[in-house]
Amino acid sequence: MFDLPTTTKADKRHYRHFRDLLLDEGFAMLQYSIYARHLATRERAAAKTARIAANIPFRGEIRVLKVTEAQFSRMEVFSNYRRKDPESEPPQLELW
Repeated sequence: MFDLPTTTKADKRHYRHFRDLLLDEGFAMLQYSIYARHLATRERAAAKTARIAANIPFRGEIRVLKVTEAQFSRMEVFSNYRRKDPESEPPQLELW
Protein backbone atom coordinates (compact mmCIF):
# COMPACT_ATOMS: atom_id res chain seq x y z
CA MET A 1 0.00 0.00 0.00
CA PHE A 2 1.35 3.40 -0.75
CA ASP A 3 0.54 7.05 -0.50
CA LEU A 4 2.53 9.36 -2.74
CA PRO A 5 2.05 13.06 -3.38
CA THR A 6 1.00 14.08 -6.89
CA THR A 7 0.89 17.87 -6.59
CA THR A 8 3.87 18.74 -8.80
CA LYS A 9 5.18 17.40 -12.09
CA ALA A 10 8.12 15.86 -10.24
CA ASP A 11 5.74 14.19 -7.75
CA LYS A 12 3.71 12.71 -10.60
CA ARG A 13 6.89 11.45 -12.28
CA HIS A 14 8.02 9.77 -9.05
CA TYR A 15 4.55 8.22 -8.67
CA ARG A 16 4.67 6.76 -12.20
CA HIS A 17 8.19 5.41 -11.71
CA PHE A 18 7.24 3.74 -8.43
CA ARG A 19 4.06 2.24 -9.90
CA ASP A 20 6.04 0.99 -12.91
CA LEU A 21 8.56 -0.60 -10.52
CA LEU A 22 5.75 -2.48 -8.78
CA LEU A 23 4.37 -3.72 -12.10
CA ASP A 24 7.87 -4.72 -13.29
CA GLU A 25 8.34 -6.63 -10.02
CA GLY A 26 5.21 -8.67 -10.74
CA PHE A 27 2.70 -6.88 -8.51
CA ALA A 28 -0.95 -6.58 -9.53
CA MET A 29 -3.26 -3.73 -8.59
CA LEU A 30 -6.03 -4.74 -6.18
CA GLN A 31 -7.26 -1.17 -5.67
CA TYR A 32 -5.79 2.26 -6.29
CA SER A 33 -2.46 2.41 -4.44
CA ILE A 34 -2.86 -1.18 -3.20
CA TYR A 35 -0.80 -3.79 -5.01
CA ALA A 36 -0.25 -7.46 -4.23
CA ARG A 37 2.18 -10.18 -5.19
CA HIS A 38 2.43 -13.83 -4.23
CA LEU A 39 5.82 -14.94 -2.91
CA ALA A 40 6.36 -18.56 -1.93
CA THR A 41 8.78 -18.01 0.96
CA ARG A 42 9.49 -15.48 3.69
CA GLU A 43 13.00 -15.05 2.33
CA ARG A 44 11.66 -13.97 -1.07
CA ALA A 45 9.19 -11.66 0.64
CA ALA A 46 12.02 -10.06 2.64
CA ALA A 47 14.12 -9.56 -0.48
CA LYS A 48 11.20 -8.04 -2.38
CA THR A 49 10.38 -5.77 0.57
CA ALA A 50 13.98 -4.55 0.65
CA ARG A 51 13.89 -3.79 -3.08
CA ILE A 52 10.66 -1.81 -2.70
CA ALA A 53 11.99 0.03 0.38
CA ALA A 54 15.13 1.04 -1.52
CA ASN A 55 12.97 2.74 -4.16
CA ILE A 56 10.53 4.78 -2.05
CA PRO A 57 10.00 8.17 -3.66
CA PHE A 58 10.72 11.33 -1.70
CA ARG A 59 7.81 12.22 0.63
CA GLY A 60 6.25 8.81 0.00
CA GLU A 61 4.78 6.42 2.52
CA ILE A 62 4.81 2.70 1.84
CA ARG A 63 3.22 -0.04 3.96
CA VAL A 64 3.91 -3.72 3.46
CA LEU A 65 1.35 -6.16 4.78
CA LYS A 66 2.27 -9.83 4.60
CA VAL A 67 -0.61 -12.30 4.66
CA THR A 68 -0.72 -16.04 4.24
CA GLU A 69 -2.43 -17.74 1.31
CA ALA A 70 -5.19 -18.89 3.69
CA GLN A 71 -5.81 -15.33 4.88
CA PHE A 72 -5.83 -14.02 1.30
CA SER A 73 -8.30 -16.69 0.19
CA ARG A 74 -10.72 -15.67 2.97
CA MET A 75 -10.82 -12.07 1.75
CA GLU A 76 -14.29 -10.76 0.99
CA VAL A 77 -14.68 -8.28 -1.86
CA PHE A 78 -17.72 -6.06 -2.29
CA SER A 79 -18.42 -3.97 -5.34
CA ASN A 80 -21.29 -1.53 -5.53
CA TYR A 81 -22.65 -3.10 -2.32
CA ARG A 82 -22.87 -6.53 -3.91
CA ARG A 83 -20.63 -9.39 -2.97
CA LYS A 84 -17.94 -10.15 -5.52
CA ASP A 85 -15.60 -13.15 -5.67
CA PRO A 86 -11.97 -12.32 -4.80
CA GLU A 87 -9.16 -12.80 -7.26
CA SER A 88 -8.00 -16.36 -7.87
CA GLU A 89 -5.28 -17.69 -5.62
CA PRO A 90 -1.86 -17.39 -7.22
CA PRO A 91 -0.19 -20.52 -8.58
CA GLN A 92 2.04 -22.35 -6.15
CA LEU A 93 4.98 -22.70 -8.51
CA GLU A 94 6.89 -19.61 -9.53
CA LEU A 95 9.77 -19.88 -11.99
CA TRP A 96 12.42 -17.22 -12.40
